Amino acid sequence: MALKDLNIRVVHGETEHISYSGKRARKATVLIQVGSLSLSKKAFLLGVTLVLCQLFDGLLTYTGLEMQGVHMEGNTFLRELMLAYGTAPVLVIAKFLAIVLVLVLTFYAHNRKWIRPVIATLIAIYLVIAVVPWTIIIANNNSVKTEASEK
Repeated sequence: MALKDLNIRVVHGETEHISYSGKRARKATVLIQVGSLSLSKKAFLLGVTLVLCQLFDGLLTYTGLEMQGVHMEGNTFLRELMLAYGTAPVLVIAKFLAIVLVLVLTFYAHNRKWIRPVIATLIAIYLVIAVVPWTIIIANNNSVKTEASEK
């Protein structure tokens, strides 16, 4: 894809959807257009944030599981797959699939505004249930190792 295909512009009065009461015009919207696809700036930013959460979760999960063991994985299905196939391959495939789903949600969020709060909720859930706990576990494990090496 050439960089010249990326076109960012403000679109006025684009039709959001057609309802029983007629067409509902969208407010002026910043659109990111790649070829014939267009994506609103809000949906794009939410999608990028959720992808970053997925990547951080994958990296932190891998680090935590390498330090603590696979038994620390909270998802039973993933834990069993990790025991059978290894931590890294399972995490790479799981995060790849999750990022593909995030991209699909992000493109649907442009036309269906109700998906944006869903993405924002998923971001909050990932931060509270995955990223922050793994960060605390890894930080505590490092501080225990530091204290043990000082003795």
